[in-house]
Amino acid sequence: MKNKLSLDEQTLIQGIKNNNAMAITYAYKKFYPSVANFIRLNGGNDDDAKDIFQEAMMILFHKTQDENFNLNCKLNTYLYSISRNLWLTELKRINKNSQEINNFDEIISDNELLIDEAEEKIKAQQNLKLSLETLGEPCKSILTAFYIEQLSMQEIAKKMGYTNAENAKNQKYKCLLRLKKIYQKL
Repeated sequence: MKNKLSLDEQTLIQGIKNNNAMAITYAYKKFYPSVANFIRLNGGNDDDAKDIFQEAMMILFHKTQDENFNLNCKLNTYLYSISRNLWLTELKRINKNSQEINNFDEIISDNELLIDEAEEKIKAQQNLKLSLETLGEPCKSILTAFYIEQLSMQEIAKKMGYTNAENAKNQKYKCLLRLKKIYQKL
């Protein structure tokens, strides 16, 4: 059986050497699928696989024209190896030429993250403003005086009519709890 397989491959190689359409078609049908699978698994598509396999077949054709050509492995292994080397070379070329594009993609990605973060901050600020509006008085005035006007608790107590800073501080704490509940519901 092994001799028949070897003979079949020798016949196929001879057909490729003679540019026999049936031999070439047979080689495509038999050996192309494994090459296409390798290329698809390694970042390529069907067009890439067709181009690479065509190039491998051309190399095989030119090699068979040499009288000293002696294939010491299976034809499938030979074509797969040529195709693999061609594809890896192509990937290196593509990677080298696309480094600027890759960096551009990273910059765009970083900018998209910054935009997303900015949008989240804006939404959080809008929700906080809406929560503060919903909160009502006197809490809105107390929190505005403390966080926006940056008044001391003593000044807030005087402004709001509390007997001392401790009462104003307790009221501010209660207001913050209410604000937090409203904010979490949004």
